[in-house]
Parts: sequence; structure tokens; C-alpha cells
Amino acid sequence: MKSISALLLFLILSSLGMAQSTVQNSPASTTEQELKRIARQLLDAVASGDKAVWEKYVADDVIYTDENWSILTKKQLLDSLSPLPKGYSGSVRIANVQSRINGDSAVLSYRVLEEEFIFGQRITPIYLATDTYFKRDGRWQLIASHVIVIPSERKPIAVNPTLYKSIVGEYELAPGVIYTIAVEEDKLIGQRTGRAKEELLPADENTFFTKGTIRGEKVFVRDTGGRVTQMLDRRENNDLVWKKIK
Repeated sequence: MKSISALLLFLILSSLGMAQSTVQNSPASTTEQELKRIARQLLDAVASGDKAVWEKYVADDVIYTDENWSILTKKQLLDSLSPLPKGYSGSVRIANVQSRINGDSAVLSYRVLEEEFIFGQRITPIYLATDTYFKRDGRWQLIASHVIVIPSERKPIAVNPTLYKSIVGEYELAPGVIYTIAVEEDKLIGQRTGRAKEELLPADENTFFTKGTIRGEKVFVRDTGGRVTQMLDRRENNDLVWKKIK
């Protein structure tokens, strides 16, 4: 019986191993590995300003949107490449790779983890890139890319909790749409009608934000006497005005 059980276990494990090998060596998996290799080569060539690598893999009709919101042609992209200036050094790696591959077209999404030293000071920005590739004449070419910066978590400043007293109250956007601010255990807590409570963290004495997001800053406007009259819900430098009613 033991020999039969051992044989069955061996056959099951062998089948699982073969299945895993088949998945790892599937056409889609092979293509993803190739595209990851290309992405790494392109990123490695940025620090050195190696235009030849970008010339090779970037399509002539590429649409490239960089982290500064500029949409670049291939020529503009190549012209922007140059070695890091003196005093600058660093490295990049990619993580959280996802792909969608369909025949001669593919989309690759990944995070770019950068470690950069600027005159001895270290920064670690993170970018999110989405690349689209077409296979032309037997080789993959980058036809579109969109790169954004993922902001680091903001750090609140220390303020005197007595400041909160002037902010506490109710603010109205429209009839029935109220944002209520209260102090709970020395924390400033806001709640919009029908939504969950959120802690407001101070960026300065009149500007507050919520953890985990870069949207929806709360800016409190005061009159000449220092009394809060409005709350600006600031989104990408666009303000929704909430009037203090209580």
C-alpha cells in the first residue's frame, strides 16, 4: 500500500510540475518576459543617456506622455535623453508587473522604483508606467507610454490643538449637503453628509488633508478678524466653496 501511495503522490506532483512549467513557458508568459527585458533596457539607458536603445525599441509614431504631462514625439523623446549631470547617480528597478497580450499587441503595466542620489542626498520616487507595444516586422516596438509619479505620503506638521476650535462647525456646499467638523480625542475629524468620518491632518494652520490621498485638501478662509467663513475643498488647484453656516 505504501508503494502505491508513493507512486500516486509522485504522479500528482509530476503533473503539477508539468502544468506549472506549461504556464511558465506559455506564449503569453514568454512575451511578458521579453517586454519586461525591453522595459528594463529602456530604463537603464536613461541614466547614461543611451539614445541607441530608445531608437531601437521606440516606434517612429510613438505617443509618449511623461511625468511632467508633456506628450512627446519620438524625436522630442530622444532629444530629451542625456546622461545624468555631475553629482547625480542612481538606479531603477521594476515591480508589480501586469500584462495583457493579444497576438501582435500588448500592454505592460508596472511600477518603476527609483533610487537617486543628488549630491549625496537620497530620494526614492516611484512611477507608474503603462506601455503599449505592437509587434512589427517580427519585433516589439513601443507605440505608446504613459508615466505618472506616485506622490509620497504627506507629513503633517504639529499645531496647537486650540487652533481647531475656530475650524469646528458646519459647512454647506448646497442645501442638504453639509460637511461637519468636530474634535475627537484631540483630532480634527470631518464628515460629509452620508459619508464616513475622516481625520484632517494639518499641512499648515489653515490647510488640512486626509491620509492616503492627494485630493481634497481643506483650506479654511478667514476674515480680517480671524474668523473662519469658508472651507475650500481644493482638487488639483480647483476649489469648491463651502460656506460656514454654524
